[in-house]
Amino acid sequence: MSAVLVGVLTLPLLAALVALLAGSRHPHIVGRFGAAATGTGLVFVCLITLHVAVHGSVSATLQSDQGTLIAQVAANRLGAVLLLLVYGVSTVVQIFALRYLACDSRSAWFTAGTGLLTAASAGLMTSGTLIGLAVCWTLAGTALCLLLATFWELPAARDGVYRTAAAFALGDLALWLAVGLLTVQWGNISLFDMDPGRFDDSSLTLVAVAGLIVVAALSRSAQIPFHRWLPATLAAPTPVSALLHAGVVNAGGILLVRLSPIVSGSAVAMGLAFVAGTLTVVYGGVVMLTKSDIKGSLVNSTMAQMGFMILTCGLGLSAAAVFHLVGHGLYKATLFLSSGSVIAKHRQKASRPTAQPLTTARRAAIQLTGLLLPAGALFIASTVVHLPHGEHGSAQALLVFTWATAVAALTGWLARSPGVPAVLIGAGALLVGAIAAVALVGAVTGFLAPDLPPVNVPSTSSLGIVAVAVILGALALLRQAPPSGRTARLQRVLYTKALVAGYVPATRPHAMPSNHPLTQQLTGARK
Repeated sequence: MSAVLVGVLTLPLLAALVALLAGSRHPHIVGRFGAAATGTGLVFVCLITLHVAVHGSVSATLQSDQGTLIAQVAANRLGAVLLLLVYGVSTVVQIFALRYLACDSRSAWFTAGTGLLTAASAGLMTSGTLIGLAVCWTLAGTALCLLLATFWELPAARDGVYRTAAAFALGDLALWLAVGLLTVQWGNISLFDMDPGRFDDSSLTLVAVAGLIVVAALSRSAQIPFHRWLPATLAAPTPVSALLHAGVVNAGGILLVRLSPIVSGSAVAMGLAFVAGTLTVVYGGVVMLTKSDIKGSLVNSTMAQMGFMILTCGLGLSAAAVFHLVGHGLYKATLFLSSGSVIAKHRQKASRPTAQPLTTARRAAIQLTGLLLPAGALFIASTVVHLPHGEHGSAQALLVFTWATAVAALTGWLARSPGVPAVLIGAGALLVGAIAAVALVGAVTGFLAPDLPPVNVPSTSSLGIVAVAVILGALALLRQAPPSGRTARLQRVLYTKALVAGYVPATRPHAMPSNHPLTQQLTGARK
């Protein structure tokens, strides 16, 4: 299986090399080859996952004659799940791009960039050494910038590349400084043999290293104060946006999970991750509600979702972070690839009869029901389905997020269909969904628990979960509040502030050269 693992990592690189050598001469064949290579890798990853679940981890190691560790790749349960996400999303996106970029001269560039991004992301999930992880981290960021430059002639695309490259450069510098400090003191650290007690030290070096790692994660996941680059990437082609929002932004959480024995040794670093993630949840969630364009709304939704992932890492809940990033990756890839059909769905929704206006008492009853019913359903489901004891904190965090989602869904349902029958239907659907959600959370966290890196869970973790519950509940009810009185004034203030905060100034358009094909086409049209 070691040879299969190495082959899985090299297949996307082979597709990228073929795309670069073929250029734009046979774009359709090159695209098919890239999708086939990644799809073959997905099949092999499924075999590796089955082997890991039954027999244990798979690894390949390169050592010097003196036994010094040079390079290592390994797939345990955590790595196998993440590889499934990487190759699954990449395969679907490349198949989608076969038609999206058909007859486009830049399709070979997309195939090459996607192959490099897939290989680098897979290396990030499976690298067994700290230096190898940092190399794959930088390669993945470089590959994304190359993909964002697919239509370089567009001013908005160039602006997105500049902003992204600047944010990534700061994060990469922070990570490489941390790697340098650790390597000088402990050598090339093996990521599969880390004891948190080894890094549970109050020395200034370890505090700085943990803080630098958190800064790197914040920059890659578009967290405050590095949040401005993500909205600037809207000019990217839809397949690139799907890869970005379903995979690349998850790298911050993956970095914090894989290096959690180092980061969790510093209360300052954990607090920084929690505060930055919480602020980004609020910022992204509120700005998302003000966006009228589809991709703009999805971008800020991604920012908020990544905030939840980062804050769970700050609470030491690694299983919750992994579960969330995998679920969000699959969900957000689907949303971006289907964004073209959202307008038609919105028109269908707008054509439905408007909901009847509700009295203040009935609206208050709906909101109270929407808060209590999901909580009761999740409580009953938690007593019926057994949750793994070791990752109970992660399960709690995930169930809080599930509760907030259910609150938003149920209040929306009852606002359109008030009455006892609607409450009974909603309660039944919630109970079934809650049991399924708790069972899924328990199964995934239990599967991941044996191979998650050890972490020092902060003593304030429970208080953090409660704070997150309050924040998510407030955001879930924000949209359903009646537009009257003080609530209306608060909504107007929040709307104005969020609209201004979420505005990314456009790049000043540069004059195209007179020999540019688009300039000649426009000149001919005027004549």
